[in-house]
Amino acid sequence: MNLVKEYVNKRKGSYFISVLLAIVGVVAGLFSYIYMAKIIVNLINGAKDMSLYTPLCISILITFVIKEVAAGISTSISHTATFNSLGEIRNDISKKLFKMPLGDVLSRSSGELKNIIVEQVDSMETSLAHLVPEFTANLVGPILLFIYMFTLDWRLTLLSLIPFVVGMATMMSVMNAHYKEMFGKSVAIGQHMNNSIVEYINGIEVIKTFNQSESSYKKYADAVYDNASFYYNWMGESMNRVAIGRLLSPMGIITIIPFGILFYIKGSIDLGNLITLIVLSFATVSSILKIMNYMDDMSRISTITSEIGKILDSKELENIDKGEKIESYNIELQDVDFSYDGKNKVIDNLSMEIKESSVSALVGPSGSGKSTIAKLIAGFWNVDSGSIKIGGVETKDVSLENLSSLISFVSQDNFLFDMTIKENIRLGNKNASDEEIIDVCKKSACHDFILNLSNGYDTRVGEGGGHLSGGERQRISIARAMLKNAPIVILDEATSYIDPENEALIQNALANLVKGKTLIIIAHRLKTIVDADRIFVIKDGKLDSYGNHKELLKSSELYKEMVAANVRGDENA
Repeated sequence: MNLVKEYVNKRKGSYFISVLLAIVGVVAGLFSYIYMAKIIVNLINGAKDMSLYTPLCISILITFVIKEVAAGISTSISHTATFNSLGEIRNDISKKLFKMPLGDVLSRSSGELKNIIVEQVDSMETSLAHLVPEFTANLVGPILLFIYMFTLDWRLTLLSLIPFVVGMATMMSVMNAHYKEMFGKSVAIGQHMNNSIVEYINGIEVIKTFNQSESSYKKYADAVYDNASFYYNWMGESMNRVAIGRLLSPMGIITIIPFGILFYIKGSIDLGNLITLIVLSFATVSSILKIMNYMDDMSRISTITSEIGKILDSKELENIDKGEKIESYNIELQDVDFSYDGKNKVIDNLSMEIKESSVSALVGPSGSGKSTIAKLIAGFWNVDSGSIKIGGVETKDVSLENLSSLISFVSQDNFLFDMTIKENIRLGNKNASDEEIIDVCKKSACHDFILNLSNGYDTRVGEGGGHLSGGERQRISIARAMLKNAPIVILDEATSYIDPENEALIQNALANLVKGKTLIIIAHRLKTIVDADRIFVIKDGKLDSYGNHKELLKSSELYKEMVAANVRGDENA
């Protein structure tokens, strides 16, 4: 709940006004019961003077209007403050994801993150918007009413608290650590269901291709069934005690009536006070039931904020706000170790140097660590030990924003946002003109196919670029990276989806676009990097050998094997 307090405190002025108005509304509603009790007492006493009733009726009307107006304004203020708080929470989560090491982000499924950022935060809105003002108001209101009842007859007031105490104790037996644990399980099961739904939708093409609709649907349906079964069983376990608690808590009347009659018979209470106490005991029912509902909300919010807190408290990249500047672009890796899980090394004591304004290639068997090295250079992860320097400055001492501005990264899995082609490319440089965008598209061999689309550069690409082919997405991503005009360019299998017809065009375009830049290429097809200034052969996270193409053919057995395998692959293609 500390997380909630942190965001609520930022808008404590709004919440204070909301709470104050909510208290006014609840107290006004309770006053209507007091006036009602006086009317009933007058009727029982046989009073027939209308002047006794008119002020009371007007007072009831006024208190009703005050109650509704105050409650309405209070709710509006609290909802506005809560929407702003939850928007800030979502923004903070998004900023945190950007600052976290890439591996930590990818360790969470998209379904899990969607569940937390969308569903779980959404579920806090109604609870939080009503919890802060109304829980306080419905707690203060009955307390003030009990004080007033105490002045009428302290004995009956204390007796009326017995059902409340028993009912609350019954409810609290449910609201224990087990209850919080169950809320935690409900979040996990909800995330699993979300993952299954996302996987089913994203994989629908593969499912249909391999005729796996029955088994895939069963996995999805089982997740939905497990979610429903969990809630059914959980509610079944706790509902009896919850029902008893909700029944007893507001039932002060069951002690007031019998004991009140007894006290009246003995002459220790007058009829007017007894009737007033009976009527006022009903006035607390609504408030007490709301308090019990909010106790349930508090448990749910506590669990949700715990999940959000795990993200917001996650370790950040070391270079988020550092101020060192990079003036040159020679890249040095010194004794670098890295593992994804903290146990199994993916990069092992790696040292290498990439010269400024050179073309360097990373090659090696699948899983050797090539892409990991590139992402470490780009600052996506912190190294476990050793250092990475650009221009003699350790990347951990350079702000993430500054480091990102120096590097254009095109991976083998390119993501496009669901907006126009022009907007996607302009992400590389928000100030670029349309002419500059067209120019890089021509050099990246995608201008012609863009013009053939229905709306040209204004064509929406669909979610993840789904309306385009893999090769088209790849070329647009290359254009976007080149528009950024960063001094360091990393191409991670960037030509993997380019057809032979366009591959030569892309290679020529890259040669023109990276002049004077530090270029790092990762490729399985070795013919694309034979002209590189230096080729680094990576095996099992270690540097096996390095040199240019001719040098490696003489000195590296692994490189010769890879070249031979590539030649055989091309011949069989």
